[in-house]
Amino acid sequence: MKLASRPDTVLTASEQCECPVGFRARSTNAGGNYYLLGIVACIASLAFALPAQERSVPDATHPRPAQFMRPGLIEFKGPINRKLKLYFDSRFQAAKKSGVDLLMIEIDSPGGLKQESLEMARRLRDCDWAYTVALISNEAISGGALVSLGCDEIMINPNAKFGDIGEIAFDHTRQMFRMIEPKIESYLSRDARDLAESKGRSPDLAEALVDKDVLVYVRPDPNVEKGPLQFTTARADAVIKPDAPWKLVPESGPERFLTLSGQRASELGIAQGSQSTRLEAATEYGFDVAKLQVYRPTTTDTVVYVLNNPWVTGLLVMFGLVALYFEFSSPGLGVGGLLSGLAAVLFFWSRFLGGTSGWLEVILFVAGITFLFAEVFVIPGFGVAGITGLALLFSSVILAGQDFVFPQTPEQWNQSLTSMLILMCSGVGFLIAAVFISKRLGSLPVFNRMILTPPPIENGSPKLDEFGKPIAQPHPRVSIGDWGRAESLLRPAGRAKFAGRSLDVISDGAYVDAGTQIRIIGISGNIIRVEAIADDEQAEKTRYRSNP
Repeated sequence: MKLASRPDTVLTASEQCECPVGFRARSTNAGGNYYLLGIVACIASLAFALPAQERSVPDATHPRPAQFMRPGLIEFKGPINRKLKLYFDSRFQAAKKSGVDLLMIEIDSPGGLKQESLEMARRLRDCDWAYTVALISNEAISGGALVSLGCDEIMINPNAKFGDIGEIAFDHTRQMFRMIEPKIESYLSRDARDLAESKGRSPDLAEALVDKDVLVYVRPDPNVEKGPLQFTTARADAVIKPDAPWKLVPESGPERFLTLSGQRASELGIAQGSQSTRLEAATEYGFDVAKLQVYRPTTTDTVVYVLNNPWVTGLLVMFGLVALYFEFSSPGLGVGGLLSGLAAVLFFWSRFLGGTSGWLEVILFVAGITFLFAEVFVIPGFGVAGITGLALLFSSVILAGQDFVFPQTPEQWNQSLTSMLILMCSGVGFLIAAVFISKRLGSLPVFNRMILTPPPIENGSPKLDEFGKPIAQPHPRVSIGDWGRAESLLRPAGRAKFAGRSLDVISDGAYVDAGTQIRIIGISGNIIRVEAIADDEQAEKTRYRSNP
């Protein structure tokens, strides 16, 4: 399997210039625009105020530490996709928290997605808290080889396969995979050379792994007896090629990506040894294999992967909002609040284990909920607290799904725009569900069973319908058509007074200010639905009472 780009990867240089669809915000309130900009500036200041960590990139040319106290091993098997990337990130962080000083990656992979492979390789390259080693017993092809290049050392079985980092992309017009354009391929060649060079390996060999038209020539260092090998490259279509004593590496040829056996990888200096099993590694690095901390996939990784899917995230956010709205629509029931809290816990739990969320996002989320509750129950109207709460909630959800604050690369922009699109779709779905719930809450097949309705009594027994089920009696205190006055602001739930009795009511979906005259338009059990009375109706009723 060659290194594959994502399905939305561009194929040509001209196509690469096309920008993704953007989102443009518009507001008729200039002051509101300045206010929102101020919120964004505050969040940005908080992000930049976080202490920056100095990075020290280890180099394979430096001597290996003499002793390792806490060895760890991450099992890295199968095609490289987003699921494997999330699993690797979580285990990488777990090893760091455990104080691992020797981190081994047990690789057996045919390759996969390019961006995920590069991100993992760079993470291993930049690891400054442990000495990293790739253990390859079977194969490290394409993305697997790219990840290996980020390690301080590569230990490979002599019979294993290594290399072939050719990039392919799916051509939607032809409905098939094909090689990418040379202009785009040069970016991956540069990345592979940088990875190899940072760990003391030949960048020329790394380039031949990526570019099928690069020929690699080798010769021993003439100034050092049995010294290190020297490499140089030439294009397959070049007229002049290196002469003796330079020798062409046999595995390198035109229209062929460099692919090596484990033995040849060691001979050419890409790998540093043949100790590819855990027991052999324990002997090589001097630790007790019984003390080896092994990180392997679990069912939790599958659950985290599913919850981190963008569309599942959208459904989870919409479910939480609908549950919260249901709680506001049925005060005192508690089920909606519990379900909304469960959705929030699942969202941030999956982001924590996915490695994209921290406590900052949770704090922003809790602060947003606090502002919204203050707007609903404490501060009248919809103003500063409500806008601030929505902005904080929006920021927390977006930041929890990415490991950066502001996008800088095309991939990061794509990720941020996708998160915003999913969040907007969740908002639209929530609005549709809210309108439906406000009109049909008492008649929904499941939710009406959650409302206790006392059955009417006839001769000492509940009155039953033709199907043998108890018939709900009318509300014992009020009837449809009764007039009253709102005691509190209805959003849409609140309290109103009818003939001196204070009852819980729900408006027809519109906000009703306290003190407004209202009329009962529906009763379902103990759910009383009301609507505001128009001014002309109030005037007509007053005139009728004055002139009966």
